[in-house]
Amino acid sequence: MKRHREAGPRLIVYAKRPLANYAKTRLGSVIGEQQAAGVYARLLYTHLLELLSANLSDISIELSVTSVADVAFFADAFPELTVRPQIEGDLGRRMAASFERAFAEGAESVVLTGSDIPGLDSRIVLTAFDALETTPVVIGPAEDGGYYLIGMRAPGASLFDGIEWSSERVLTQTEALAQAQGLKITYLPELSDVDTVEDFCRWREMIGTEAA
Repeated sequence: MKRHREAGPRLIVYAKRPLANYAKTRLGSVIGEQQAAGVYARLLYTHLLELLSANLSDISIELSVTSVADVAFFADAFPELTVRPQIEGDLGRRMAASFERAFAEGAESVVLTGSDIPGLDSRIVLTAFDALETTPVVIGPAEDGGYYLIGMRAPGASLFDGIEWSSERVLTQTEALAQAQGLKITYLPELSDVDTVEDFCRWREMIGTEAA
């Protein structure tokens, strides 16, 4: 397993194996679990390969996977990346632990993203790290009321407690926590993931247009 440098910016990408009944289960309940897993595989691999082909200079990349069982799968497929399992608990607890560990290991700034957002690319990641040079928090809002990216410049902020995850209130509740702590937020472009059949149809139309 690749080891991190102690200092420098760090990108953490959350991912899981693209298996039926494991990845994209919300979408799978509508279009079928096998097809939904295929959609997730396409999104995940496209994103990771784009990151690896981009010039991210001194940014180290960590792939944070849902379970210990996912580690070997991704370590074999992406030996360039550090692959680590997330701790157990809800999303907020897992994200807080990811930031805490990165800063404890010496990261100067940390950005955490999902892996199923068609519009998320290395340019947006670089913009996020640039924003952290002047503001303590950066967020990429999602169309469903959540966010696809969150970054922080320093440890100590509490932005994950009491959030109603998977609801349309995630972003507004996170903003309230930041405001209570006097933390200014820089916002990135709003994007959409692929969770609903409407998202799926829009994504299919988008990649069809790109291929034409």
